[in-house]
Amino acid sequence: MPPPHERSHSDDAQRRTRLSRLVALVLRHRPDEVGLTLDAGGFAPVETVAHALATQRGWESLTASDLLALAGADPRRYEVRDGRIRARYGHTVHVEQPGEPALPPEWLYYGAPAKAVARMRADGLQPTDRQHVHMSTTPADALDVGRRHAADAVVVVVFARAAHAAGIAFRRAGQTLFLTTRVPAEFLLLPVEPSLDEQEASRDTDQPAGGVGPGLSSTREK
Repeated sequence: MPPPHERSHSDDAQRRTRLSRLVALVLRHRPDEVGLTLDAGGFAPVETVAHALATQRGWESLTASDLLALAGADPRRYEVRDGRIRARYGHTVHVEQPGEPALPPEWLYYGAPAKAVARMRADGLQPTDRQHVHMSTTPADALDVGRRHAADAVVVVVFARAAHAAGIAFRRAGQTLFLTTRVPAEFLLLPVEPSLDEQEASRDTDQPAGGVGPGLSSTREK
């Protein structure tokens, strides 16, 4: 059995993880279920959020200080401004202005299931179950996101600076995250779809065909 101080640290970490999931659920998807109303930017007063969450079983002792500590420990997900808190990204409820308008870097990256490549080749990047397309600043982050949804995830390169110059607006939602409403296919570097022989080989070896890195083709080159 671990020493008491180690158990306490582990318990604190587990509680923080559970709280983060609850706050994300409420601020991104279900504010109405706890009686919250978000403003146009997705903000709500910290005190009001704390009181609303304290009505949930197991969180009766929750305070505004707990929320401030959570946001301070995870500024990538949460923003506090003028006594209000919001989720920086991931909304399914309507939010008019997530993040801040920003000039994106030359390239951004998007992780997606391999089966989505054909659709992106035709339609570009569009939101799925959220309001915005979420893009990462590194291929590794994008692949991590993609693998949450599919083991055979691939990474799509977004020519973000060129898209911005063509009038596509980008917003920065965190240190490593950018949002937009859509990216036309001409600004995407997509993995080459595997041939039938490659698909058969991947089934034989239990390895996904296609992938990340070599074998990329751009719709801009067509």
